[in-house]
Amino acid sequence: MTTSSTPDKMRLDAQYASDMLNSPVEPVFDELALFAASFCATPIALISLIGKSQHWYKASAGLTESDQPLANFFCDQTIARKRPFVVEDAIRHPEFLHKLKKGGVPGIRFFAGLPLITEDGIAIGVLSVMDRKPRKLSQSKLDSLAILARHAMTTIELRHQRSELQRALSSREEVYHQLHWQSRHFRESQRIAKLGSWEMDLVSWRLQLSDEVYRIFGVEHMSPTVSFDNYLQSVHREDHARVIQAVTQAIAGQSPLDLIHRIVRKNKEIRFVHERGQLMAIEDGQVLLAGTVQDITDSYHSQRERDLLYTSISKVNDSVMITEAWPIDEPGPRIVFVNRAFEERTGYDHSEVIGRSPRFLQGIQTQRDQLDRIRAALENHQPVSAEIINYTREGKPFWIEMDIAPVAIQGNDVTHFVSVQRDITQRKAAEGQIERLAFFDPLTKLPNRRLLMDRLEHAIETARRKRNCGALLFIDLDNFKSLNDTLGHDKGDLLLAQVARRLENSARKSNTVARLGGDEFVILLEDLAVDPIEAAAEAEIVGEKILAGFVPPFNLGNYEHHCTPSIGVTLFDTKALGADDLMKRADLAMYQAKSDGRNAIRFFDKRMQSQINTRVMLDREFRRALKEGQFVLHYQRQVDDMGKVTGIEALVRWQHPRRGMLYPSDFIWLAEENGLIMHLGRWVLQCVCNQVAEWLQHGDMVVPPVAINVSARQFHHHDFLPNTLEILEKSGIDPQHIKLELTESALVEHMDATVAKMSELRAHGIRFSLDDFGTGYSSLAYLKKLPLDEIKIDRAFVRDILTDPGDAAITQTIVSLCQILGFDVVAEGVENEGQQAMLALQGCRHYQGYWFGRPVPAGQL
Repeated sequence: MTTSSTPDKMRLDAQYASDMLNSPVEPVFDELALFAASFCATPIALISLIGKSQHWYKASAGLTESDQPLANFFCDQTIARKRPFVVEDAIRHPEFLHKLKKGGVPGIRFFAGLPLITEDGIAIGVLSVMDRKPRKLSQSKLDSLAILARHAMTTIELRHQRSELQRALSSREEVYHQLHWQSRHFRESQRIAKLGSWEMDLVSWRLQLSDEVYRIFGVEHMSPTVSFDNYLQSVHREDHARVIQAVTQAIAGQSPLDLIHRIVRKNKEIRFVHERGQLMAIEDGQVLLAGTVQDITDSYHSQRERDLLYTSISKVNDSVMITEAWPIDEPGPRIVFVNRAFEERTGYDHSEVIGRSPRFLQGIQTQRDQLDRIRAALENHQPVSAEIINYTREGKPFWIEMDIAPVAIQGNDVTHFVSVQRDITQRKAAEGQIERLAFFDPLTKLPNRRLLMDRLEHAIETARRKRNCGALLFIDLDNFKSLNDTLGHDKGDLLLAQVARRLENSARKSNTVARLGGDEFVILLEDLAVDPIEAAAEAEIVGEKILAGFVPPFNLGNYEHHCTPSIGVTLFDTKALGADDLMKRADLAMYQAKSDGRNAIRFFDKRMQSQINTRVMLDREFRRALKEGQFVLHYQRQVDDMGKVTGIEALVRWQHPRRGMLYPSDFIWLAEENGLIMHLGRWVLQCVCNQVAEWLQHGDMVVPPVAINVSARQFHHHDFLPNTLEILEKSGIDPQHIKLELTESALVEHMDATVAKMSELRAHGIRFSLDDFGTGYSSLAYLKKLPLDEIKIDRAFVRDILTDPGDAAITQTIVSLCQILGFDVVAEGVENEGQQAMLALQGCRHYQGYWFGRPVPAGQL
């Protein structure tokens, strides 16, 4: 280090005057260095004096020869600044880049130094702590180091004072003034450090106190000494016994005095002090108990707050992890804290994870896309939420839902990230179970209609892109109903399960074999030939394999059953129709196979178009029905387990002039396709509102909420919201009398827009029910987002609840789920007392079905 000659000369003069350079080892400085290293938890501490061309280590702990050049460099920088100097990571400090490039990778990464400055403002040395790895130092510890530096400087100053006194022994007045200055300086040092000193005579138990002790205790300096009893008057009464015991043990030589206790000042203010003391021999063999008392109120409360925060976080049920904010790249931010819940869930002790990157919790199933999303947020110091898979100490995967937030301890710079993690393994398992129930047939384990339609849509797009063909095989078992009627449903179920396996053996693994329901199966063939004739030949080969596979009899327990299938086939290519139309074509072809004698394969051809023409005629009749008022409403009661009516469902019927009464399943699909569902839905809502108003006018009827079915296309229409609110406003009824029943397909599409629309309608008082739950997506991910009031169990599960364990399990799962999420639950299709009893046993309390009444006109309700 190069400095001007004048500062160097002043520094050397001050050091020589205090007789410090080349002086022998002094324990007080070694103790200060060791205390600084211990207090700051660093391996290195140093008290160095700096001359013109050398550094003199007055005391050092942990410093090696290889560390000295960089340590000297940092000390020089501290001297030059004449103020506290902290380098958290030397490698990342821009001021030392040039220096470090010359010196290579430093052994010292962290440095915190306090200059030793004389009363005249001359920096003669440095008190410093160092580490070979980067770290941070809290302000409270830096303040404490400043106190130690002042103690070191006070000791140096006291040496200087002693030298001056020795040179001034010839003059009493000079000695007097020097002692007066020394005493004043010592008192000032104590005042700055809030550290008082005392001595107690062991015979009289009287104490001589420094001025700072009086200031700390908030009492006046009345006499040269005070009795121990008088001293105790300032001690909090509840701490008297501890103080007396500690002093007694110190006098007996059992242990040094070291305790924290409370004092009460005259203004009733309670403060905390730290007392230290030990026996000290003086002339003539006398012994005193000498010690210090320091006001630690501020640091005590700060520590208590930290302890409270630590204890509180440790007891939180959710896992909590705190990491440094850097580096985002490898090896990743280091963990600095985990709570007990984290240890219990992961199996790792906190000692095994502190200092490591959280990435050790990841494994083969951890989602890369989620990790990339988390990383992007952290790089921008943004909060982020995610659901990912982590691994326990034993390697077992588990799901967590976590929220990560950046934390800035000082200023605006983010220093840490806090992660709160909730174990959602059971929730994910429940979602998986519901998904399996929603997408797979529980009897045959084959994909159900929902999954088939998804795969068919994908297959159509793939055929368009690859410009090849695919095929759909619709398979129906011949005379299946007679088997059920003669041998029972249990034999029928055995047959269906065996049919599923034979169909799987007839197709490639890449093909989809699905069960639509009942005795209807579908096989989806993909990647067939480009030429339709060749593709048809490939599909016929599969069909022939199916027919051949049905030749051996089916073993139904003690009964052998012969069964044949009727197979309808339709092709699709680059000009394919939609999935629904392809299914209808395959269905029509299957019926043609049945008409031609069963146990046959038939392809859809133009002769079947006549049946499509029938649908066109039905479309015209539907439009005429809207104009001529052929639609009517019937109402069906919903009751609780006491028979009380808790709701009513409005059901639309078509009074067809030729075909008689038609049900929604006969025409709602048509209204969806031809776009007239909005007209029909508006008519239904107006009729229901008018009927509710009429019931309310009678005054002798308690009108429960009336449920109206709303299709997906109707709900997502841009006019649905304003039309609904307009009709309700004109009717004058309380919207709470209206409940809209939505299917899962209506809810999962355009989730954000769906939630917004439902929330606005709900704000007006309209309630919502989820219809046919369990037959679609059945995902908790959307259930917890939607403002629903009620979930309805589909009649398909209720029908066989007494005979099918799978259906019973599904209804129980749905009821339990509703109880957890706080939804009402209504079971549809209850047709007998046994079904109601089973549902009641499972916890369902609301029912709808023929057992309680069929749908009837309003006048017969």
